Amino acid sequence: MNRILIIFLIIGFYSCGEKQKSEKKTKTSIIEKTDSELKNFELLQDFGKNKAKFGTPDTFELNDHSTNGGELKVFHDKDFDYIVFDFWLYGETGKLNYTYWTDKNRNMEFKFVKKLNYEYNKPYYEEDFKIDSTICYLSYSGMKSRMFDLNRNEIQKVELIDSTKNELESFFKDVTKGIKIIK
Repeated sequence: MNRILIIFLIIGFYSCGEKQKSEKKTKTSIIEKTDSELKNFELLQDFGKNKAKFGTPDTFELNDHSTNGGELKVFHDKDFDYIVFDFWLYGETGKLNYTYWTDKNRNMEFKFVKKLNYEYNKPYYEEDFKIDSTICYLSYSGMKSRMFDLNRNEIQKVELIDSTKNELESFFKDVTKGIKIIK
């Protein structure tokens, strides 16, 4: 009787271990599928790889948008189906970098946005200031916008996605209002 009980316990432990292994494999394949669906991250990689091919960007001074000024660099080339707008604004206690990938053939609709904020614990001209940074990505795919963190994990908070989307779209509209962009 004891032998039969021990055999059932061993079989039970073995089958539980196999089930956990198969669940881990399933989770891994789901994560890989999600990564392959992130097509707009390819824009980030493509631009990084081909930035030199765009040549000298159009540069605009942004003096009226922050305390220490800023600039906008616009990268465009006939061989690429996107335009990159790279904004930098500087302040005493931080700086921001918003980079937009737009479709140059359809009224410059957004494809992808990278939002990078640097915050200082005190003004940059004071000694020993510390920098904290946050980064997120906003992907425009069809009617739905998706937001990702630094590690490309999708953020599910609808309120955060909507507020970030509104912030980035209104920023772009406000800052580029008087600038003539050559496609």
